[in-house]
Amino acid sequence: MQIPLHRERMYRCLDQLLRAHAPSGAEAEVDQLVLEQMRGVGDAVWQDPADNIIIHMRGRSADAPIAVTAHKDEISMVVKRVEEDGRLRVRNVGGLHPWAIGEIPVEIMGREGLIPGVLSIGSKHVSTESPAGQLKEGRGLSWELMWVETKLGPEQLQKAGVRAGTKVVIARPFKAPWPLGEYLCGYNLDCRGGLAALLEAAHQLRAEPPAQDVYLVASSEEEIGAHGATYALAQLPSHTVIALDVVPVAQEYQVRNSAEPVLGCQDSSGIYHQRINQQLERLAGELGFGVQTAVLTSYGSDATFAKSRGAAARAALIGYPGDNTHGYEICHLEALYNTARLLLAYFYHPLS
Repeated sequence: MQIPLHRERMYRCLDQLLRAHAPSGAEAEVDQLVLEQMRGVGDAVWQDPADNIIIHMRGRSADAPIAVTAHKDEISMVVKRVEEDGRLRVRNVGGLHPWAIGEIPVEIMGREGLIPGVLSIGSKHVSTESPAGQLKEGRGLSWELMWVETKLGPEQLQKAGVRAGTKVVIARPFKAPWPLGEYLCGYNLDCRGGLAALLEAAHQLRAEPPAQDVYLVASSEEEIGAHGATYALAQLPSHTVIALDVVPVAQEYQVRNSAEPVLGCQDSSGIYHQRINQQLERLAGELGFGVQTAVLTSYGSDATFAKSRGAAARAALIGYPGDNTHGYEICHLEALYNTARLLLAYFYHPLS
């Protein structure tokens, strides 16, 4: 089976997506990239009230349309309060852990633009009277012990629109992808890798229509509970939803960081559809690569969240393996490419 894909275009798109800021609920930078990529590609492209971007690709049949999701948002921080010395106390938005990123440059998304800062724990040449001293004595690192240092006063921050609720993200220079042989490393390969695969599939569907209508959903607010996808899928006429997302490399799941995509069987939110997985496995074999299967615990996808809430009847997950998920992630470049190939093959040969 031949599934044509523009590999370099997909990787260029991924590079742009990785550098963009899109904390949950403030995803405009990625919105712009997606809309630019899809200009003239979809039969219809729109953004719904939940900020999902939906690309409708007409197929040879309008019966039993398929929806596919890849989320736009990233794990991030939010200002809880501005202290008298101008330090920002922050908390996580989604599954961001302070021990996974440590002290790092950040950007505060002020009213007029980005403000530089440093996520900090303070000097290390201290006793237990200071936060870092407590860590030296074995206390676990928590958000309560950290702050964002800006060297600005409260009045300056107020003028810049920084207050409780302002989003904080890892600074853009630190989001550039880092090559590691056959692997690519970076923050937010979850789920920018899946989004790049989704957009590349749309380009190919423009050249050759799918068997059935397809709705490609760049979903919002996945990291805080798949709110966007649940809304979108409740409105769309599809019964089947396929999520594209990173899958954790871990010995407990027997998932390896290889070129083989991962098919989800079960996660914390539900069961994935067995016959769709069987069809995907057959198609992968025809494409010349294998698949891995996984039963996941601390995990949920747009697909199973939506299914658990009655917004979808059948759920599937095509994942690309990743080390260090929700941290500085490492993914096999060929796994990202094969994820896109497998998705496209399913569009042309869906489960009957």
